[in-house]
Amino acid sequence: MTDCRVPTARRCQGCGATLGEPEAESTVVTCRFCGLAHDVASPAFQAQGPVVVQIGGASAGRAGRRLGLILAIIGVLVAVVTLVPMWLAYRIGSDVVERTTARLPSRVDRPVLAPADLAVVPMGQGWKRIDVPPPPGGFDTFDPVAGIAWATTIGHAWAADAVLTRVDVGRVAATGAIDLSGEHPSGYRLTSAGRQVQRKNDIDTGTRSEIGTELLLQLKGGSVQALVTEGREAAPPAAPVSLGLEQILGGARKGQGFVERPFYTGYMIHLPREGWVWYFSTPSGDGLPRVRARDGRAYPYR
Repeated sequence: MTDCRVPTARRCQGCGATLGEPEAESTVVTCRFCGLAHDVASPAFQAQGPVVVQIGGASAGRAGRRLGLILAIIGVLVAVVTLVPMWLAYRIGSDVVERTTARLPSRVDRPVLAPADLAVVPMGQGWKRIDVPPPPGGFDTFDPVAGIAWATTIGHAWAADAVLTRVDVGRVAATGAIDLSGEHPSGYRLTSAGRQVQRKNDIDTGTRSEIGTELLLQLKGGSVQALVTEGREAAPPAAPVSLGLEQILGGARKGQGFVERPFYTGYMIHLPREGWVWYFSTPSGDGLPRVRARDGRAYPYR
C-alpha cells in the first residue's frame, strides 16, 4: 500500500468524480474511476482538510497501466502527425528531383553528330554539336563570306534542297576580322522548301509534325553546333553574292550616319527589291547604313 496526502472532499480528489458510500464495516471509499481511496471516518475528511489516504496496490497498478497506455497512444499520435508529413514531403521532393533530372540534357556525354545525322533530328531537341572541319580561315580568322559554301554543304547533309537565308556575325573588328575562339558566336541560317511542304502535309492530315524546316549553325569557342527548328515559311532567296567584310565595312563608312567603333555586330539577309544586303550596328546599339553585298555600296545607293 502507498500513502499519498491529498485534500479530501465528497468528490474524488484524484479525478473529481462523485464518491459513493463505503462498504459495510469499512471507512474507506475507493473512487470507481481512478482507484483513489478516501478515509471517510477521519475528522480531517469531514473538515475538507489534508488526510492520509491509502491507494490499494491493485487499484494503483490499474491506474498506472491506464496512464501508461494513454501516454503510449499519445506518443504514437504525435509520431504519426509529425513523421507522416515529413515522409510525404521527402517523397514529393524526391519525385520532383528525379523528373527534373531526367529532362536535363547531359553535359558530359552529349554526343557529337555527323552532319548527315541532322536529317533525322526532330524539331525542338536543342543544340547539337556536329563533327565538321573548321570553316575557311579557321576559328581565329573566320571569314563568313568565304564560309557560305562550307555552311551550305552542311545544310545539304540535313536537307538536299537547303538554301542559305541569313549570315550572322557576332563580333567583327573594324578591319573585317572575326575571332571565333571566344564566346561571341557567328553563324548561318538555312531553310528547306521540301521540309516546309512535308510539315504542312503532316499538319493538314492531323499528324503532330516534328519536322524542322530551318537549320541554324552556330560557330563559337572553336566548335560548331546545329539547331533544327520550325522556322518561317518563305520562298527561298537567290544564291548569296557578297564582297568580303573589309570591303563591306569600307562601303558603310561612305554612308551617312556611320559611327567609328573598334567592333561591330551584323547580319546579311536578302531583300526582294535590293538583293543581299549587310546591316551593322555598334555594341551599344547604334545602327549603320545598310550596304549592298554585291558591290559594297552604302544606302542610298549611288
